[in-house]
Amino acid sequence: MKRLAFLAIALLGVVACNTHQAELEQLREENLKLKNQQGQNEEALFNFAETFNAIQSNLDSIAAKEGIINKLAVSGEKSKPAHEEVNEQINAIYDMLLQNRKKLNQMSHNVKSLSTKNKDLESIVERMTKQMEEKVVEIEVLRGQLERMEYQITGLNVKVDSLSIVAQERYQVIEEQKVELADQKERLNTVYYAIGTEKELIANKVIDKSGGFIGIGKTRTVSDDLNTRYFEAADKYVKKTFVLGAKRVKLITSHPTESYTLHGDKTVDSLTIENPDLFWQQSKYLVISVK
Repeated sequence: MKRLAFLAIALLGVVACNTHQAELEQLREENLKLKNQQGQNEEALFNFAETFNAIQSNLDSIAAKEGIINKLAVSGEKSKPAHEEVNEQINAIYDMLLQNRKKLNQMSHNVKSLSTKNKDLESIVERMTKQMEEKVVEIEVLRGQLERMEYQITGLNVKVDSLSIVAQERYQVIEEQKVELADQKERLNTVYYAIGTEKELIANKVIDKSGGFIGIGKTRTVSDDLNTRYFEAADKYVKKTFVLGAKRVKLITSHPTESYTLHGDKTVDSLTIENPDLFWQQSKYLVISVK
């Protein structure tokens, strides 16, 4: 009987020992699991913080780029370089927003990988996601405005090009008119003179044998027989003095006596035109016979 009791007690001890061993093993497994979960949580939190900082840095850069865009918008400048700079800033912001979207997805994954739910972290992710989506909408609006600006700039460039063509054509017409006016002025101001003895003038077909001027008739036009190559051309407002040095001087062509002066006593040294318009009023040719 005593022996049976001893065996029973021994058996209970073995069972209790095995149960305790199993409990210890279970505790070890749970402890290891907790350590793994803690490590995963720490890694997830670290990744969360790292991603959060990266997103925040992107948001700061976006804010700076928005400041550049606003500055350009306030200046009202619509030149091509300013337009291109705005476009570059908008594209840079859009690329950053796409990066933030990927990072937010990673943050959401990190939060979900935590062993216990963290409402604060989930709230941060939701808030930042909302901000990011709002920024995406703003960028789309800016892109629309930029497209309209580009259309306006293109239209303005077309107008400027058209105006430039018109201005160039007008400038060309004006220059041609200037040249034509200059030619007309030169023709109007050009006069011709011939000085020589009667014999020289007859020989060169300037006057006829009767002493009359070949080129002047009732119509006061130059005849075909007039030897124009014998005449010297001059500007009537520049050429006002003609050196003669002759004892006798005779003006074959008709010119008002009050429009010129002959200088000299025994010899006529020179002729000076006092009033060019009056002097050349009747004829653009001056023929002086000297002896």
